[in-house]
Amino acid sequence: MWEKLLEYYDCDTTHMKQAIFTSIFILQNRMQTACEKIQTEISMKQWLLLAMREICPEPRTLTNIGNIMGCSRQNVKKLTLTLEKKGFVRLIPRENNSVRVEATDEAQSYIEKMGERHTEALNLLFADFTEEEIRQLFSLYCKLYKGAERLETYAKELDKI
Repeated sequence: MWEKLLEYYDCDTTHMKQAIFTSIFILQNRMQTACEKIQTEISMKQWLLLAMREICPEPRTLTNIGNIMGCSRQNVKKLTLTLEKKGFVRLIPRENNSVRVEATDEAQSYIEKMGERHTEALNLLFADFTEEEIRQLFSLYCKLYKGAERLETYAKELDKI
């Protein structure tokens, strides 16, 4: 089915941009569905929170993690409350109403347990890519992030109107 979608849009640059844009959402949905069958204890959004918490500079607060994930503090809080109930994180109150997110030993144990499945998932996802193509895709994704920042700025400007 996706082949027909891409074939339909393969006529000019404007249509290709539309295909890339819609494909991002389609791929996200498909990968989320598949990966939630691979790891059943937490959702992909919860997994993403744990992964982004690891790369988040201190302080690892709801707001800072939300900024990296591209979502609101409220969405991060909902995810962390679920992870807290599962024993994967601790929420530690800080000054100015902020909350630090701390991973537990149980989260680390789960990440280690799922490591082989995650590695296999990545290998399957990128099986048709050479190392050079992966580098190129990474570089193109960096450019796409810059475009997303411009889109966010545009949306904020429209919100002021």
